[in-house]
Amino acid sequence: MMNRSPNHSDGQSLSQGSASFPVAKVGVALVAVAALVFGGWRGIERQAERSDSTGQAGAATLQTPRSSSAATWPQSFVVTPVSTALKQKAAADQAAAAAAATTIPALPQRGAWDELAPVPGSEVHDVSSLPALSKELAPVVVLTFDDGPGPQTAAILDILQREQVTASFFMLGSQVRERPEDARAVAAAGFPIGSHTMDHKDLATLTPYEVEREIRDSTSAINEVVGKGTVQCMRAPYGSFNDETLGVAKEQSLGLVGWDVDTEDWKVRDSARILARATMPGHRQLILMHDAGGNRDATVAALPQIIARYKAQGARFISLCGSELDGGNATTEAPVVASPVTTAPKPPTLG
Repeated sequence: MMNRSPNHSDGQSLSQGSASFPVAKVGVALVAVAALVFGGWRGIERQAERSDSTGQAGAATLQTPRSSSAATWPQSFVVTPVSTALKQKAAADQAAAAAAATTIPALPQRGAWDELAPVPGSEVHDVSSLPALSKELAPVVVLTFDDGPGPQTAAILDILQREQVTASFFMLGSQVRERPEDARAVAAAGFPIGSHTMDHKDLATLTPYEVEREIRDSTSAINEVVGKGTVQCMRAPYGSFNDETLGVAKEQSLGLVGWDVDTEDWKVRDSARILARATMPGHRQLILMHDAGGNRDATVAALPQIIARYKAQGARFISLCGSELDGGNATTEAPVVASPVTTAPKPPTLG
């Protein structure tokens, strides 16, 4: 009987495989030992270093609070308690008020009077609250003239003196220096003179320093020509001012005088229209007119009619910013003042 070679072959293969398996295990072990000997210790050291650094970083993380990162957050990310926010706002408001107080002095109430002039730093634009008129039953009229002295100032003086009616003049410092004789004539006739600033600038648009200079230079110019202490109040050009203006005026011991009847003679060249606006119904009238700043012939023509209308109503004419309620001209004949030489009028201005 023949042996089956397949069985023989199978047995031989199994025997060879059994013998090679232990050899492979030995080879793997030798490679591992070689790796340990030639590079393993260094690898172990590196592993140790990694472990140490990781441990230190972990310790640092444990020692440093996580909230420390909030120091780098934008302020808007930080939540502020309501109570703290309210305290901060109150502190900011107090600081703002303190800063304002250092630049603008405390102002008196509007409409406050010091005899016949507004209290320094105050502003009046009617005479209904004037203490001196508290018992006056007749209509009261205050005629005021701005922007002078000018070419028509002498003619207006002649009318006022002839009618024995008083008025107040608010003069520009630049005009007083240009026409000193006209300014002296107004003062000599007994009419109060106030400041209308130096150059007719809008005070509300100026810095406090510029406002201070406009007012102080005008007062100095008037005092130099007419006499020290002449100016007791002022009028803002265009009627434009703010709290800073009042603050500067207070520092210079001046109050502001406005108006409640604007004849608009600064833009109207019609005496009938000026008359109509100047005689609008009212029991206490503070009337704005101009004796310079343009051609005032229509004002000169309307003035006698304005006076006649109010006299017919039994009105009393008074002046402001002077030492006497009637300006020294209501009941006594005023001196005749020679008219100075006139010059060409300047372009019109308002207020």
